[in-house]
Amino acid sequence: MKKVLLTTVALFFLMNCSGCVRRIVTIDSQPQGAQIYFGHKLIGQTPCDHEFLYYGTHYLELVKEGYANLKTTVRLKGPFYEYFPFSFISEILLPWQITDKHNFSFELEKGQTREPVISPITQPQPSLASPELERIIP
Repeated sequence: MKKVLLTTVALFFLMNCSGCVRRIVTIDSQPQGAQIYFGHKLIGQTPCDHEFLYYGTHYLELVKEGYANLKTTVRLKGPFYEYFPFSFISEILLPWQITDKHNFSFELEKGQTREPVISPITQPQPSLASPELERIIP
């Protein structure tokens, strides 16, 4: 009985003390103060630290009044400890947190500002008039 209790307490302790990997991308621009659209969502102004969940290629757009929009993609490649089987150790077993930081800096050129590309989910959706709703809802 004591072994079961000790094992349970030890597992509970290990699960609560386990660390994780914190993924951060830092985006800066010259001049600073540009709005940042990361994955078609506004995340702030440069300079900006942003936590992301998944590695891979992400859409990035920088918008500043009086400057041409900068549209690009950034490739965020995971370190070796983020691939199986090492990911199990870094995400579950280590009792401390690991920070994986990626830095990007961009130079904005003078030009005409355009509306940024925004995800359809974040754009306002048209509302249906009540006669149209009556046809949809029985």
